[in-house]
Amino acid sequence: MTALSSSARTFYEANPVTEDVKSLLEETAVFLIGVTRRSTEEAFELGERLEHAAALLPEGTLEKWAVARCGYTARHVRTQRAVFRNLARYKDILVELAVGPTVLGKLSAAEPEQIEQAIGFAAQNGKLRVLDVAEIVASSKNQVDPKPQADPYDVGGLEGLKAIIAIKVRDGIKAFIGHLEMIRAHVSEALPKKNIVKKTLAEKTHLTARLAYRELESLAQFVMPHPNDKHTMSPIGLPTKSGWEKISRLLFKMGSETHWPDKAELRIWLETEVVPLLDWATSKAIAPAWPSAETREASNTNVPTDVDANKSVLAAVKGSDDPGRADTASVEERLKSIAAAFGAEATVELPAASSQILPDDSIPTLSEALAEPPKAFKRPAFLGPKAAANKSNDGTASAA
Repeated sequence: MTALSSSARTFYEANPVTEDVKSLLEETAVFLIGVTRRSTEEAFELGERLEHAAALLPEGTLEKWAVARCGYTARHVRTQRAVFRNLARYKDILVELAVGPTVLGKLSAAEPEQIEQAIGFAAQNGKLRVLDVAEIVASSKNQVDPKPQADPYDVGGLEGLKAIIAIKVRDGIKAFIGHLEMIRAHVSEALPKKNIVKKTLAEKTHLTARLAYRELESLAQFVMPHPNDKHTMSPIGLPTKSGWEKISRLLFKMGSETHWPDKAELRIWLETEVVPLLDWATSKAIAPAWPSAETREASNTNVPTDVDANKSVLAAVKGSDDPGRADTASVEERLKSIAAAFGAEATVELPAASSQILPDDSIPTLSEALAEPPKAFKRPAFLGPKAAANKSNDGTASAA
């Protein structure tokens, strides 16, 4: 064992380590002290050995050990460790280019893009100096876009609209799924209990269910004037008996304790309907399997007739003799076209008076909407004369 200096002995007395560890540390110390004029490979090895020594020593004492035992400065220790940690992925090319240890130290503090730019400079010019690295780093910092990034909510046109829709989809889906998982967690916690207290479980979940119901409505449903009140704009219901329509109905039902089954049927409802439907809605699998047929039928039971009060815009119009029915079919095809552009398949039932509510040429396909400049505004007939259309009953300003 090499004779220790007084400072090294003081360090080992203050930070006791086992003899085996001390032996490994001393081997590292001999290498560190013996390195004089280092090659590129030795610079990497030095950093690697310092990393290993740090793992052997008490946390936060590496620099003190290197100063006391090897005569290094704390700054030099930090630089050599940075060379190993930050440049290891570039080691082969840096060794091939014979980049000196001092340059490696400067380069270890650069960003990945700056490092790669410096390597390209070295390959082209046959050498790389500290000054070259400094100029590359400074130049990179000066290449800042003089125009601040625009707030997507202030960007007009289709690009601005696409940007804020993307934000809505990204954050909206995350929030919606999170709320479904919260409901499922409360239900899963209650099911193992011998006695499920309906009131307690409803208090934990009903507000979250209401919120999730509105979130799904906002994310997935179109809006149109209500067939019975031209001043009211209402969401178009999801396709009848579709999976997501059942999720919507379930959330509406869970939003009020009065719609929940009686205590005798509560556990069966939770096990055969609530949990399977929430599992289906939150699944990360591609095209997850829909729950059993029994569950599909269960989701249609015990739901009050006013569930569709806010979604009944699409009243059934089968067999209508209204002359505007031809226009209704055209509008339906266009809505299907929009849904198909997003990889969805929708069955849309429009009210018989839709020829007066949504003119045929007012709903372009998605490709037409994106490819053509916006058409001049055409006042819908249901809004009445321009002078009389100041504000709708729901508080939103009418288009002028």
